[in-house]
Amino acid sequence: MFAPEIFTMEIPQLSKSRTIRVWKPSDYAEDFSKRYPVIYMHDGQNLFDQQTAAYGEIWDVHTAIEDAMQTKGFEGAIVVGIDNAPGLERLDEYSPWICERLDDMKAMGEYQRDIGGDGMLYGNFIVETLKPYIDANYRTLTDRDSTVVAGSSMGGFISLYLGVEYPDVFGKVGAFSTAAWFADQALMAHLQKIDVSKPTQWYLDIGTNETSNKNIENFNEIYVQGTLALEQALIQLGVPEKDIKVVVEKDATHFETEWARRFPDALAWLFRF
Repeated sequence: MFAPEIFTMEIPQLSKSRTIRVWKPSDYAEDFSKRYPVIYMHDGQNLFDQQTAAYGEIWDVHTAIEDAMQTKGFEGAIVVGIDNAPGLERLDEYSPWICERLDDMKAMGEYQRDIGGDGMLYGNFIVETLKPYIDANYRTLTDRDSTVVAGSSMGGFISLYLGVEYPDVFGKVGAFSTAAWFADQALMAHLQKIDVSKPTQWYLDIGTNETSNKNIENFNEIYVQGTLALEQALIQLGVPEKDIKVVVEKDATHFETEWARRFPDALAWLFRF
């Protein structure tokens, strides 16, 4: 199994640089005429390698893809992991909108600036800088039906934003354990822009024991209701129910091992195998 290729890329939109991790299926070097769909994923350091994972556990997406290729006839996919920014900058990049209640919800302590608001520029980087580079340097299928954006928590939040904002680019969205609470009204308002003429698959999941602050007793319910509200909004906006999959997993928490367990089924649904 290939190890991911790791390199640094400039983010001109934000005047930053970022580590990018590109994983290719094991048959990539066997058939040079074969092209692959691409899954763009946030928090890239948590996908492949326990040594780089923030909390010591990974999504193990490469193993899930290889298993699906060997046992279910899946043609495979390239995964592009984008490492997150450090500290609060991660929240800045994963939301186009300022969070009005971050300290109440996460007990982050006092800080001297707004949090959030860079998501539009981060998304622009993925679409206008990163994707053209990946398509130019790897054997990719470049159409929207072959292009996925996925992530968890705030990574799910920004994935939903990108799916609506760039319907010509992304035809599949994976939003795991979405932290909709971060800017729920703004996210719901953004969903109103959805272009239902471009069929998109929306995968949403949540665990019933998720929290981002154990001192808030009903945080798990906030997470669950946030995801269910997203589902209802998509349906009411005219997205066919066949293009929406929602998983509510009893007792699941907000952690990489949970997303790793649910990823294979999400992959199968998104790629219809």
